[in-house]
Amino acid sequence: MGEKYYREALAVNPACARCYLNIGRIYARKNDFKQAISYLDKAVVTDPKDNLLLSNRAKIKEMSGDKFGALADHDKAIALSPKNADSYAERGIYNLNQNYIALALADFNKAIELAPDHSYPYFYRSKIKFKGNDFDGALTDINKAIKLDNQQYGLYNFRGTIYSALKQSVKALEDYSKVIKLNPNGFLGYLNRAEVYYQLENMDASCEDYAQAKAMAQKEKINDPTLFKKIEDAMLDFCDASKASFYYQRGVAFYNLKQYAKALAIYIAGLQKFPKNAMILSFKGSAYLAVKDYKNAIVAYESALANKSSLTTELANNIRYSNASQQERQSFYNASIASIYYHIAACHIYNEKLVEALIVMNHAIEIAPNIADFKKETYYDRRGNIYLEMNKYELAQSDFNQSIKINQNYAPAYVSRAIAKISAVENVKQSNAIVSAKLPNQPFRINWAVKPQKSLKAVDPNIISGLADCNKGIALDENIGFAYYVRGQIKSFLASPDYCIDLIKAQKMGVEVETSLIAACK
Repeated sequence: MGEKYYREALAVNPACARCYLNIGRIYARKNDFKQAISYLDKAVVTDPKDNLLLSNRAKIKEMSGDKFGALADHDKAIALSPKNADSYAERGIYNLNQNYIALALADFNKAIELAPDHSYPYFYRSKIKFKGNDFDGALTDINKAIKLDNQQYGLYNFRGTIYSALKQSVKALEDYSKVIKLNPNGFLGYLNRAEVYYQLENMDASCEDYAQAKAMAQKEKINDPTLFKKIEDAMLDFCDASKASFYYQRGVAFYNLKQYAKALAIYIAGLQKFPKNAMILSFKGSAYLAVKDYKNAIVAYESALANKSSLTTELANNIRYSNASQQERQSFYNASIASIYYHIAACHIYNEKLVEALIVMNHAIEIAPNIADFKKETYYDRRGNIYLEMNKYELAQSDFNQSIKINQNYAPAYVSRAIAKISAVENVKQSNAIVSAKLPNQPFRINWAVKPQKSLKAVDPNIISGLADCNKGIALDENIGFAYYVRGQIKSFLASPDYCIDLIKAQKMGVEVETSLIAACK
């Protein structure tokens, strides 16, 4: 109903306090807060005992910036009707907006105590718990809110946010789809579902939802440049078939889903349009590496290196790096080139060409940047393992030391260093050392034997230190089966009665344990 209707009602009944309230709300929607408050003042004067009028005036005062006046009205509303749950909930919303979390929580708790069948206090309490990283508690409250009112799309939207935070993307997708069903003309459900589709590697569905979100936001006449930039950036990044990123983003999605044939197909299609794009070539190499086609992987990687200048152009044109400095782009360029060398080395390792692997790993480490999120420790660990296979134990230990220096929590480097230390012991020799494709972070398997003419001294510092490194590696990551394999052998040298426990555990975790090592274990 419009302002005219309420004015006509006031002409008939000048004591209609809620007519003043509704006229005030109309002005508030126009952002004319001065006029809005003027009408709310008249409403309160007309009926000073109506707590709803005070709560509404409080909200408009808050919108106008009068925070203290807003709080005073909320307090008056509660004083007028101390058993009214809505008044506590409204003050709770105010306190939440002011970041008075403890006060807000107390108000929502009181609202729930007074009216446990009202949904929105649970909703707001869920928001507080979510903000405090209590995702399980937030989920419990939002589930209760939805149980009480299953037709409010905002409740499903927030639960989708919680599921996203819990990495439960499928459930988040279901909730955002429910949002769209309940509010088909709103943009928010499409926007959030687009992001989840992207997380689930469904680029096409994500693009469709981004396009729909943009159309709906325009239809709603949303005035939010940041929102539209977010949508347009995403669409430029992986929805525009005239850009190389359209192809490599989809290829990476298929790769992450382990659909390597589809990844290769989209890379090949992309290279027909962008034959010298180093990004696509590099990702194509990774797809070949995943299917153990090392020959074609090397061809693709080397082609990427031959066209590495295109990386600079790609970074300059990619919307993700539009705000990056020249130094940041150079660091990402270096990281990309280092990664290509790193993967070429992997191909050479699996082909048992250690000299070639060492050469390219030297290139990789030389160019690798020192930036956050770049796992340079893995580079030293890989080169250290190459040195191990070449029986260059001091160089291997040096690289493992450097790996640990970069990241003290990188478990594989401790296990690798243990191998180097044990292998350097005079009376220990390797009975075999073979390449194993089953262990992506630790490509080598090693088996020691004791020379029969000499006995090992249990107090040898390298053995004790090696055992300590294995213990550290397992403490950091108990899911590295290879660590138990190595520790089991070290314990057998030391005549430790529990060495079989480690070897059997390694075997159960998928590590190939030689029969000779485990023969005495029952």
